Amino acid sequence: MEFWKRLVSKERLGDAAEWFNQAGYFVEIGRYTDAVASFDRALLFRPQDHEAWTGRGIALNHLGRYDEAVASFDRALHIRPDFHHAWHNRGIALNHLGRDYEASASFDRALRIRPDLHGTPDR
Repeated sequence: MEFWKRLVSKERLGDAAEWFNQAGYFVEIGRYTDAVASFDRALLFRPQDHEAWTGRGIALNHLGRYDEAVASFDRALHIRPDFHHAWHNRGIALNHLGRDYEASASFDRALRIRPDLHGTPDR
């Protein structure tokens, strides 16, 4: 739940915020199909919202729709290349697809951006 609270900002206006908040709630209670639909609605209002694209990808990961999840994370990263949540979750999706090299590169990128949140490698 904390992840979704952090993503909600004062910049979100009107219906986009309502759809985004609803989508986050659906993720929290495990209603991932509803979450994807709500993120899609939020993105109609704010198509450049990297957080909504990332949330959509997270919901798709939970549904096992990994190719679509990667596409959502890629959209988020096109908008904000330093968004570590998108890199990390992209790695999860790629790992499920058996694309280990790309998954590792995504995890490494998330780690370089925010090592305090993703741990540090053993030395």
